[in-house]
Amino acid sequence: MPDTAQDSFDVVIIGAGVNGAGLFRDLCAQGLRCLIVDKGDYGSGTSAAPSRLIHGGLKYLETGELRLVAESTYERNLLLRNAPHLVKPLPTMIPIYSWTKGVWPAIRTFFGSTTAPRSRGAVLIKTGLTMYDFYGARARQMPRHRMVRRKTALADVPALTPRIVALGTYYDAMVDAPERLIMELVKDGLALSPGSEALNWTAVSGLRDGALELTLATGRTRSVTARNVVNAAGPWIDRVNAILGIESHLIGGTKGSHILLDHPELLKQLKGRMIYFEADDGRILLIFPYRGKALVGSTDIPADSPDDVACTEDEISYFMSSLRELLPGLKFDPGQIVYAYAGIRPLPNSEGVEPGLISRDHSAPVAEPVAGRPFPVTSLVGGKWTTFRAFSAEIADKVLEALGETRRQSTDEMPIGGGSDMPLEAGERADWLEDVAGESGAAPERLATLLDRYGTTAREIALAEGAEPVFLDAEEPFSLAEIDWIARNEHVVHLEDIVLRRTPLAITGQLDAPLCKELCAIAARAHDWSEARQAEELEALAAVLVKRHGVRLNWSGSGLP
Repeated sequence: MPDTAQDSFDVVIIGAGVNGAGLFRDLCAQGLRCLIVDKGDYGSGTSAAPSRLIHGGLKYLETGELRLVAESTYERNLLLRNAPHLVKPLPTMIPIYSWTKGVWPAIRTFFGSTTAPRSRGAVLIKTGLTMYDFYGARARQMPRHRMVRRKTALADVPALTPRIVALGTYYDAMVDAPERLIMELVKDGLALSPGSEALNWTAVSGLRDGALELTLATGRTRSVTARNVVNAAGPWIDRVNAILGIESHLIGGTKGSHILLDHPELLKQLKGRMIYFEADDGRILLIFPYRGKALVGSTDIPADSPDDVACTEDEISYFMSSLRELLPGLKFDPGQIVYAYAGIRPLPNSEGVEPGLISRDHSAPVAEPVAGRPFPVTSLVGGKWTTFRAFSAEIADKVLEALGETRRQSTDEMPIGGGSDMPLEAGERADWLEDVAGESGAAPERLATLLDRYGTTAREIALAEGAEPVFLDAEEPFSLAEIDWIARNEHVVHLEDIVLRRTPLAITGQLDAPLCKELCAIAARAHDWSEARQAEELEALAAVLVKRHGVRLNWSGSGLP
């Protein structure tokens, strides 16, 4: 039976990726009553499939997008400050194969050529890194670049190809848990505006009498009205607009795939650094340490089917070939892959442009109200992970103006989730650990792990764990009480929410069937799932692991695939 209750909101945001969640927090901070919905989990679409870089966009210098680079480096620096528990500095190396090649092709690209340059030489890279340092000066958090010659580079990374002539080094950043950052943005928004709501696994199913019809996770329906609607559905934007009666062709996405390798010798040579390199076809790839594994990405292929996207055998072969060319001193084969993922970037429709050259800048066209749809719909097109806060602030200002409201506070220096009151200095950290240890009974070593994982939210988890937590059988120390706290406090609807997004257990290759069953049992106790529901959750998890991530577990004796 439909739920006939109808609720009114100032703003409804459709899509809880990083742009939608960032906008939700911003508008909630301005005192608006907002609703954010997503047909899946928070951050389960494109926002869960990034390269995990928080970067200033070095390659955007090449396309002349100087404003985007300035904005991106500033936003990178803010994230290092506002979410230090999740965003960390990442020293980066660029192998260089010539001294002067690529200058004229780069000049053509800068002035609008739609073909990508090849073989960027030392002069070009030195110029780019110098500009990058200049644009990154605002709210600077990290050192400037430097260059070393071939002999020094090969002594440092012996597996590198001897074809290099030099190595550029600079700093960017990475986000350790992008899905968690999105979850924290949503929870921050709810705390800032108690009348607001967030509903994952909730689809917009139609428009009736000027109200949005929602299909909830329970299967029931709910009708809500809004003064303003924002379509933040990423690669699904045109499909959502169609549901709202709007014909649009805004998105021309490209697929980005990544793999995680179990390769200890590679990690030993990387020494915590990323290699940002040019493949033989001119495409930019990267490899860096991620939670004890090596993350490799990313492809850039035109695609338009976000519900079925997965890393293909051809892409894996491409990665293997590129790695062997870059690091001939190491062995690479598909058997080292523990996890794969892919997503579609919601880029603007740009027919005829090389995928790597499609702008990562953003836009926000507005469909004004019409008969039967009494609210405007703003579609968030493009953008990149790093600049979500700036994009959110820009759209929030437009929405506030349209509603006749004014901004109450800026988000430039607003901490995110567990980044609030995060102790950064050694003395502050020691004091925090001592205080919470006294309060919870937890060992300081365990508290340090929780603080690094959750920021200051670690206090709540430590209080739930107590002095003697019992741990799961996994490489990383996750406790039963910790998973229970997640299940009860982080909007968990399905088992995959815990396995794929609230923890790194899947992406780091730590899963096996017994661990999945134990996680399911914890969630079942928290949500009163029946045995039949538990079997459904395990079966659904097994299917998504195989289809989307190339992970096939041994479910022997369980009746599962």
